[in-house]
Amino acid sequence: MITIEKIYAQIHHFFHDYFSINIPGLGFLLRRIQKDFVFELHGKKMLFNHQIADNYGRLLCNNFNEPETHLFLDKVFANDHINNFHFVDIGANIGEFLLDYSDHKNVLKLTAFEPQPEQNIVLEQSIKLNNFTKTTVIPKPVADGSKEILFNFNSKNSTASGITHDTELGTTLLSTSIDEYFVNFSNQQFVFLIDTEGAELDIMKGGRKLIQQSHPLIIFEYNHVTEKHFSLEEVRAELGPTYSIFQLEQSGELSERFQKIWNLVAIPNNDTFIYLLPK
Repeated sequence: MITIEKIYAQIHHFFHDYFSINIPGLGFLLRRIQKDFVFELHGKKMLFNHQIADNYGRLLCNNFNEPETHLFLDKVFANDHINNFHFVDIGANIGEFLLDYSDHKNVLKLTAFEPQPEQNIVLEQSIKLNNFTKTTVIPKPVADGSKEILFNFNSKNSTASGITHDTELGTTLLSTSIDEYFVNFSNQQFVFLIDTEGAELDIMKGGRKLIQQSHPLIIFEYNHVTEKHFSLEEVRAELGPTYSIFQLEQSGELSERFQKIWNLVAIPNNDTFIYLLPK
């Protein structure tokens, strides 16, 4: 049965990468798998947790779900002049980025935030299976401060789980913030990846002090879901004139066309990340 899922995941990958089409049915097939097992993804080991099968997408056929972001991060971390990168993955889910960068020679530390218990099982197993020594998983949501928040554990589509204001859908959790958690780490070069189904702007607000002091690179999700919660102009106003924002293209390159947006990249206007600017 798993062979069928892998073949369909490969077909899904082909249509996504070459035609930008997400053909239906992959999640349905993955949910038919009723056992846990360990598989290889780009030479590393990952647990398949059948309780959250639809989170895996194309990973099962050895393809990343967000290849363009990996291509871009490969360029970010290829700079040997900066060997103290602290990579922070907020909304890590099952950890395809944790798996890819936990042992990168230029990543000093990797911190992943993920409040969902089943996803955390996968993250912790990735650390154990691959003997990652510089990776920490924080089982908390990130917000604009330390407070009680409502978190929607979406049982039908856990990849769409996130902070909510709906008291009927939400479970009360205690959040943290960038400024609270990283108060003693401001001397490191941060790279933030934020994928939180609409809470991206609030998370930046909760990291205002660190952002002003450390000028991190920030990759954040901005699409038809997140734009219901905040606008690009609000992000520009929050980050201020010290940042320029670009669209992350499917090729892993940056542009300013802002069409069919999925991920955006905020680059500080200093010399640190000048090598990433579009030419």
